[in-house]
Amino acid sequence: MHPKIPDRTALSCLAVEQLVGEVWSARFGRAVTPYDDFFDLGGDSLTVVEVTAELRERGLPVRSSAALRHPTPARLAEHLTPPRPVRPAALDPGPLPAPAPGGGPLRALPIAAGDEGGPLHVVHSESHVRAEREAVAAWAQGRAAFGFPLPGAGGTVEDLAERLLPALRAHPPQGPYRLLGFGHGAVVALEAARRLRAEGAEVALLALLAPPPAADEPTPDAEELLTARLADLAGRFALEGGESAAEVHARFRAAGWYEDAAPADLAALQAGWARLAHAVARYGHPPYEGRALLVADGLGRIPVEAALSGAEARAHRLGHGLRSPLALLRDPGTAETMRKALRP
Repeated sequence: MHPKIPDRTALSCLAVEQLVGEVWSARFGRAVTPYDDFFDLGGDSLTVVEVTAELRERGLPVRSSAALRHPTPARLAEHLTPPRPVRPAALDPGPLPAPAPGGGPLRALPIAAGDEGGPLHVVHSESHVRAEREAVAAWAQGRAAFGFPLPGAGGTVEDLAERLLPALRAHPPQGPYRLLGFGHGAVVALEAARRLRAEGAEVALLALLAPPPAADEPTPDAEELLTARLADLAGRFALEGGESAAEVHARFRAAGWYEDAAPADLAALQAGWARLAHAVARYGHPPYEGRALLVADGLGRIPVEAALSGAEARAHRLGHGLRSPLALLRDPGTAETMRKALRP
């Protein structure tokens, strides 16, 4: 007799993903990853009825139609853990203070050492810095790489790009420059590259990985974005609202989120996320005509793609269909694409 799980509100996205993978693995007699497609494994319309019946027996309220529309463990798990109208105390920074633009240059943190070609400058996302650093280190192939975590003090994308430029100019002073941005950091990298080219500098590569999708219209304010962010995290991590920061952090780390953060910093990080998301939503995405590479998941509209107007711009689209960027970071196709782009 399998242990029964009460209902989906008690399950995190990771727990659902693992349960689905366990049931599918038993059904197909082989290991199943979060990104394996049910039909590629040998499933059919009859099998999907049988496995969803077993999942319901295990306590997961899932319909066969949902499993058909979301045919990987990761996609089905995201579908079954939608946002919840909860503001978890450990993540809630309270009312956002007024933005404080300005500040000194951003500080570079070494990712990889090397002397093959010029360095790679990486503008990180807010929530997956460790996974991004590990991926870049594997892609670098002897090239030095430096990372820039984004501050959450507020200001515009243009402000952040201006703060990034002194560190970029420090090594190498004259270029050519290679920039890579993740998530919201991709938009900051885009603006920094645009400014470097406007100065006459050579930007040999601008790589934009998992940039944000188009914002709702009209543009939400930072408080609305924060509320949506907390609801999304509450659903994904099965948060009721009263969990301690340590407990929330443990759930994050188990799923590969905020691995480099301290529990006490989680609320401030959500405030920073909301300010940065608001700045990105307001950014005009002016045209960029240099060499650029977009790596994105799904087919939705991405504003940075419209800005890439040069003949040397290309896109690599993945089909995971997930909100989390971890599948993109772990995808062998992403690794192959990035190694080719960074080859000395």
